[in-house]
Amino acid sequence: MEKSSAPEQPSPEAIRPTFVPPPGLEFARGMALFALTMLVFFLVQTGVFMVEVIAHTPELAERGFHFGLLKDPSFHTLMEGFVTHGDVVSAAALWSGIAALLFLLVAVRRWKGARMAGFLGLQGAKLTVTLRWLGIFLLLALAIEILGRSTTAFDTDFMEKVLATTSQRWKLILGVGIVAPLFEEFLLRGLFYGSLRHMLDEHKAIAITAGVFALMHLQYQWTIMLLILPMGVVLGYARSRSGSIWVAVLLHMLNNTVSIFIP
Repeated sequence: MEKSSAPEQPSPEAIRPTFVPPPGLEFARGMALFALTMLVFFLVQTGVFMVEVIAHTPELAERGFHFGLLKDPSFHTLMEGFVTHGDVVSAAALWSGIAALLFLLVAVRRWKGARMAGFLGLQGAKLTVTLRWLGIFLLLALAIEILGRSTTAFDTDFMEKVLATTSQRWKLILGVGIVAPLFEEFLLRGLFYGSLRHMLDEHKAIAITAGVFALMHLQYQWTIMLLILPMGVVLGYARSRSGSIWVAVLLHMLNNTVSIFIP
């Protein structure tokens, strides 16, 4: 379990007689890897999204994909109409999440080597610790639900539209409920947070990570993103204080899966 809020220091086994990378260099490497992972994610997501839109549009499905579509304004308008289509959303989340997660794991392994498990927080957490953070997260979810119902400023029909156009809900559960949280936690509370800790203390790293987490949910209006922000803070402390990324993964999966059944 992490106890110190100071920037992380190299562990004794990580100190070698030849060369120990300075924290600034490790931070820069982590940020570069974060940017590359995001690039892989968006490229795969865009590609899958386009393929799914074509497949769900009979007149386009007959002709298939061609590069001329990229310059066709009507095609871009058509894609905007599919941003809440359940089958398209689930496919894009599934394949982009899998591709980007695999890229992240391979890249971090090559970067950190034997220190990968500690860097990403791959070790497990005690059951009592997991249950404690589950309780905290549920209390936060209850508070957010009460706040969200107290004013129309927090109303959103995004998930209702997604569910209304989903032909097979299990695909949505797999893509949005399981793969998306798994990738987002490894990206943010794993790679991004771990890279920030080379330079910043625990609290600053968690705050910045939570801010990026909220910004990644641009499918919602800004008021909903304000509700997502405290969730990111709790997920950050759950990962930090438990010493395990799996606690944050579990909580994130629970939140997304419940939102599929109770939007």
